[in-house]
Amino acid sequence: MSRVRISTTVDGERLTACRNALGISDSRILDKALALLLDRLEEIHEQEALRAMPYHEDTDLAWDVSVGPGLLYDGEVPEDVRRLAESRRRGES
Repeated sequence: MSRVRISTTVDGERLTACRNALGISDSRILDKALALLLDRLEEIHEQEALRAMPYHEDTDLAWDVSVGPGLLYDGEVPEDVRRLAESRRRGES
């Protein structure tokens, strides 16, 4: 990832709150904020597209699918899978 130096003025109270809550550098705070902004903009664009062209009105997409059988696995979730899921919830990949 290429890095770009920026100089800007932001809301001081929000920046302080983020610093206190996250305990990370300002550059990482801004990186996280930009990533969240891009995710939100993508979500907004997808919602706008769905409103403009709803799935249920598209004959290529609106078809009935029969419900398949239930999941056959009924054992405990393996510990390594639990750890992986937890690390992904924390954003650790």
